Amino acid sequence: MYLNHGKIVASKAVNGFIIGGCGLMTFINILFMSAPFSNRLGMNRVAALMIFAFFLMIASGCAAVIFWRIMALRRVSRCRIYNSLLEEDHDGIITYDSIASMTGFKVPNVIKDLVWFIDHGYMVNVTLGREACRVDLLSGETEFVTVSCPSCGAVVSIRKGGGGRCHHCGTFMRLAEDQNVQK
Repeated sequence: MYLNHGKIVASKAVNGFIIGGCGLMTFINILFMSAPFSNRLGMNRVAALMIFAFFLMIASGCAAVIFWRIMALRRVSRCRIYNSLLEEDHDGIITYDSIASMTGFKVPNVIKDLVWFIDHGYMVNVTLGREACRVDLLSGETEFVTVSCPSCGAVVSIRKGGGGRCHHCGTFMRLAEDQNVQK
């Protein structure tokens, strides 16, 4: 496991709080934007337009913050994709090209994402090879164990303490404490 789960959970909670709060503020501001044009307030058109512009500016700012946080949530989902690819690796080294081909992202974006995730503490126990353009896995567990696939029963080697994908049916699995390890 190469994810910093505490950081990801905290990020998702902060994002949810910000998106919810800004969404509520935007909704309230949209309701108030129509109030100045009501004849019941008895104000002139210039004052009404100034109030409308003020609430429109706040609503636009809130919409921008919501967009920014949704993009942050998308980044966290990409982090999970990279983590699953790293966990499935058998030799401890994955090239950027292979990550790009498996994810559909461009190689520069893969490098930029991985650097950002490591620098901001979302991924741990991963180092990036700059010259070789590869990802070296530094898991504490380098031993592989043989397990039976829960879906098709095929024999699969996965990293102890990590996970892997069955080469026969494609099922992703994690090594649980009670899982049947073949000797």
